[in-house]
Amino acid sequence: MGMGVSPRVATLRVRPGGWLVAAALLLALFVLVEARDGDGGGSRRVVLWGDSLAWEAREPFRRAAAAAGDTAVMLRTYGGTAPCDWLDDIRRQSRRFRPEVAVLAFSGNAGSDCMRGRDLSTAYREDVTAAVRQLARQGTRVLLVEAPARRDQAVDAAGQTELGRLWRQIAAARSAEADTTVVPAGQAVTDHGRFAERLPCAPGEQCEPDGTVIVRSPDGVHFCPQQLPPIARCPVPSPGAERYGRAMGDAAAQLLGPAPGRGAGPFA
Repeated sequence: MGMGVSPRVATLRVRPGGWLVAAALLLALFVLVEARDGDGGGSRRVVLWGDSLAWEAREPFRRAAAAAGDTAVMLRTYGGTAPCDWLDDIRRQSRRFRPEVAVLAFSGNAGSDCMRGRDLSTAYREDVTAAVRQLARQGTRVLLVEAPARRDQAVDAAGQTELGRLWRQIAAARSAEADTTVVPAGQAVTDHGRFAERLPCAPGEQCEPDGTVIVRSPDGVHFCPQQLPPIARCPVPSPGAERYGRAMGDAAAQLLGPAPGRGAGPFA
């Protein structure tokens, strides 16, 4: 397990309840027990970088990405982070781990030191573009994840948030290189892009009596059906996290294709 894992975070978004101090103190522990360097031992490599939504969905993501076969999955996720917090790690891992696929999943945090005094949209455009270029130089294909809208977040007529539109602009700017794709993973936990606390059951989910499952947290942001402090493990099944993680991981597996000798299977 590598030790240079933590994002470059000094101050994250402050929210009521004073959780930030505890989160900062726990960050070093997170480096040791949460970040796994290339778990799975496969020769094909996938990395997920992201914030708290990606953190909640990390295990479903791992399972879905690994389904392609012969795949090592690295997780780089932490609540409250923005793309700029991870730029140093992206540069480092693009050379050391050399992933075939990198997944960037950020939903709009702006409380980090590296975001201070910066317009969110401009900063995300600059930083994600820099990340994509760095990864592409090493031959990595990049997936930009459309996060689900928050309860208080506006979407356009197509159900896209401002960040969702930004990801598509960044991908379009890389059309000649054909190395960057947008993953509409937020659609898995929204009503055609619009916030929904509940959605109809999918196969394999434990339905409520009305035939729905809870896909979003009471805070209108996260996935756990129960209200929890940030970066706390959900003690009950979380269909939203499962759907979101699986949507991201399936896209990574699709991009990898089946492992040699495995056959096309669901990735044909």
